[in-house]
Amino acid sequence: MKKPIIGLAPMDGVTDAAMRFITKKYGDPSVMFTEFTNVEGISHAIRSHKWSLNHRLARNFKYDENQRPIVAQLFGKDPESFRIAAKLVVELGFDGVDINMGCPAKNVSEHGSGAMLIAQPDLAGEIIKNVQEGIGSKIPVSVKTRMGVEKIVTEEWIAYLCKFNLAAITLHGRTLKQMYQGESDWEEIGKAGKIVKELLGGTIFLGNGDVNSVDNAQFKIDKYGTDGVLIGRAAMGAPWVFNGKLTMENGQLDSDNSQLSIVNYQLRMQIAIEHVRKFEEFFPREAFLPMRKHLAWYAKGFEGASELRQKLVLTNSAAEVEKILKSIPN
Repeated sequence: MKKPIIGLAPMDGVTDAAMRFITKKYGDPSVMFTEFTNVEGISHAIRSHKWSLNHRLARNFKYDENQRPIVAQLFGKDPESFRIAAKLVVELGFDGVDINMGCPAKNVSEHGSGAMLIAQPDLAGEIIKNVQEGIGSKIPVSVKTRMGVEKIVTEEWIAYLCKFNLAAITLHGRTLKQMYQGESDWEEIGKAGKIVKELLGGTIFLGNGDVNSVDNAQFKIDKYGTDGVLIGRAAMGAPWVFNGKLTMENGQLDSDNSQLSIVNYQLRMQIAIEHVRKFEEFFPREAFLPMRKHLAWYAKGFEGASELRQKLVLTNSAAEVEKILKSIPN
């Protein structure tokens, strides 16, 4: 991939096919990841001959050709289920498979998955090997992880991951215990990047955490020596965050006068309408509920945003959203 890489991070309940479509169109990130999908659920469905493109988990694997390069992210703790799920990812035509070893959510970590795999290196290694066997060298395998569980163990953990010759490693600059509190530790991310380069010269190393603009991404890439970054929460309701030219031409200065991340109201609402329409196109049989949080994210940063949010989070269709937005003067 062309460097620097500035990609869309996987986010559960956020980076579905509609969100990725809009983000690709208006931001064009270097790479995008699906929401994470449970391998035990996939394995059970396949083994019981219940897997189909209409299965509830198949929702996460929807994409169109314009979203490439697109990487499927998997989570769980059973190595054999990872192998089965990895085979499916290849069959579905993804450009890569990423193993989630960083999610701090309680329901995931208590299951022994996500960031809890940091505390179970032997199991983590078995998972990586099973995914590599499942894909048969047909697509790259990567890992997204954190600095530790309760304390920082970056050096030993990253060195351990390097034993498996991964195509890419992404490090979020917080521990599991921190969740999303405090600031992401980019000094630690920089240390991890040096370890990867020393042990695996060809492995892509990406940083993640608190990157809120293209300029901020480039600053962190230059200062900490990563091959790129993944942007997560800053892309919520702001698919243009990856496109410096779009924000420059249509934006206004943030309160600290340091970045151009808020596009004007007219363009923002145009994109929001397109997003809800695309959601109904990708998921015609689904309830509209998942779109409401996206609409709340779009409705921020301008006068009257709070009142508009209150209306948008009660909508049940793209038609209702369009009616509300077209009734409000610019």
